[in-house]
Amino acid sequence: MKLNIMTYNVASGRCYAKDEDINQYGGARVDLEACAKVIKELSPEFCGINEINNYEKIYVDETLKGGTACDQTKFLAEYTGLSNYFFGKAINIPGRGNYGNAVISKAPIISSEVVAIPDPEIKDETRYYETRSISKVKLDIAGGVTVLQVHMGLAIAEAQNAVVAICKIIDETEGPIILMGDFNMCPSNFLLNMLRDKLNEITPDGEGYIHSFPSWTHDANIPAGLKNHPYCKIDYIFASKHFKKISCEIPDIRVSDHKPMIATLEI
Repeated sequence: MKLNIMTYNVASGRCYAKDEDINQYGGARVDLEACAKVIKELSPEFCGINEINNYEKIYVDETLKGGTACDQTKFLAEYTGLSNYFFGKAINIPGRGNYGNAVISKAPIISSEVVAIPDPEIKDETRYYETRSISKVKLDIAGGVTVLQVHMGLAIAEAQNAVVAICKIIDETEGPIILMGDFNMCPSNFLLNMLRDKLNEITPDGEGYIHSFPSWTHDANIPAGLKNHPYCKIDYIFASKHFKKISCEIPDIRVSDHKPMIATLEI
């Protein structure tokens, strides 16, 4: 059985498709439909999504030019035809709503839960800290496939806590597992080796790692010819030994600030 799967950080629907969409703060107008069109066009069996914001009300501020009250998970599920969905809350953003990760799927959901990633006890790095979580969803595919969608923190201590939490889930889970998401770390990061010891990393076809972030480059010091070129890979797909890789790519699509990552696996 072949499965087309996808992971995508949709930046809460902010659209970076054109330079004029981006403001001086690196924010952009909200156009969730543009992200939905990307998912629908790539047509996965299921998609893990990062930076879902289920807005409570319309807002306008200097970072995001506008937004509409919207259950983003439900909207994406209905628009793409991946009608079975689960939203895993990480935090609540006052005035905006719940924020976290989601999984949308053609196959029914057998079970779902949010697994909290512990905050570091000591926050001594000059990084932005944010409480994170893992959306754990078991899909009715091939007897049951567990999907873990994660968005890791920027600080080393946050990433360490996330990896430990993921490894614990892997050790306690029977059957096929797929781990996906925005890991906020480059391929050389030593923490990834803990995951590589337990799961197979699904890498894009060709030599080396194809970069996924940012889909645009908002930096006046970068030559014009390089402005739309991502400079690092921070989005990943891992799979248990039950799966065989058929293909994998990071399509050159500039809508969110991340490019999507897709893979075809056989189970």
